[in-house]
Amino acid sequence: MSTSISQFEQLVRDYLAGRIDWDTVHQYAVQMEYENKAHFGPGSDVLEELHSTFLTADQNDDEQFRASRDEIAALVARLDAPR
Repeated sequence: MSTSISQFEQLVRDYLAGRIDWDTVHQYAVQMEYENKAHFGPGSDVLEELHSTFLTADQNDDEQFRASRDEIAALVARLDAPR
């Protein structure tokens, strides 16, 4: 897994833990896109979904258009599930 993707995953986990805000993860997702570093390999569907979730909505968007913490936590749980 690339450094950018690993860092993104850690940022998502930090967001869930309340250590950082939505916009920090959003800005990193945008940066990954801009720098063409959002290359997810086979079996990375959940990471792609998380990336898309944070990429498409910034902190100023209405919360009804952003994924909830519970939805994001469910995706992270899928990442942690035994394969």
